[in-house]
Amino acid sequence: MDEPETHFNPAWRSNFISRLRACFPEQKEQHSTHEMLITTHTPFLISDSESNKVLLFKKDPNTNEVSITHPEYNTLGASINKITMETFDKQETIGGYAETLLNQFREEFKAGGVDIDDLLKRIDHRLGDSVEKLLLMKTIMEQAKE
Repeated sequence: MDEPETHFNPAWRSNFISRLRACFPEQKEQHSTHEMLITTHTPFLISDSESNKVLLFKKDPNTNEVSITHPEYNTLGASINKITMETFDKQETIGGYAETLLNQFREEFKAGGVDIDDLLKRIDHRLGDSVEKLLLMKTIMEQAKE
């Protein structure tokens, strides 16, 4: 199946593997004849799969060679953030526009001459809850103390 969850909302994506498993009840036999290959770009499906069942395909940009490996961490039950960072090489778990705003606030602080309390209030008001926002605010507060 090629990205069967593409048009699902997050709740449906997070339950996809469970629903799929319900279609194929576990057999008592040791050797099951059921095999399935699913391609995906959603961390939800990876979080519901054991690492030995997950294959990562990476293309070398210089040689165009494709390597296939298993994740180097336990994927079953791993958080969406961990999978996003480790598997998809996306360090930020926020959208691109929000990341741009976060970086603008960071640059404003680095430029200096800004009222720290006002900056923190603007960051808190403008951006929703995220690890990235909290880390920026923490960094600003720590550096302001110095």
